Amino acid sequence: MAGRTESIIRNFVGALEKGDLDGALSFFTEDATWYTAPGTFKGKDEIKKYATWLIQAVSNMKFTDDGVGILVQGNKALYQHILTGSFEGIAFKVPAVCTYEFDGEKCKNHWTINDRLLIAKQVATGPIAKKAVSMIINRTEKGLR
Repeated sequence: MAGRTESIIRNFVGALEKGDLDGALSFFTEDATWYTAPGTFKGKDEIKKYATWLIQAVSNMKFTDDGVGILVQGNKALYQHILTGSFEGIAFKVPAVCTYEFDGEKCKNHWTINDRLLIAKQVATGPIAKKAVSMIINRTEKGLR
């Protein structure tokens, strides 16, 4: 089962990289939930809206194994990776972790965890946006250094 689950995850991220919306959606059960920083998307219709936005917003999307890569235990899996892509033509690179809960060979629950502030720091344009992101980062790291 572990080898099959890893293959399913790789096919899912491969579909996202290719911009294959139907391929990505085929990964989920009809009543699946995708938990992300921008929100929780329940059912294939909502997941389709999110996946459509993701594919349109992030060009040149690429997933590269990092850390532990893919770990599988029973019907659950974790994928540690580096996500690279471009937002409005500006490249970014961010570490990410996704967790999955499967119902058979389909994903029932999917959690995506990444550092949105790191992405914002890399893609911010103009002095005001860059200053705003920098101020937020400095405030959250106050006393660290």
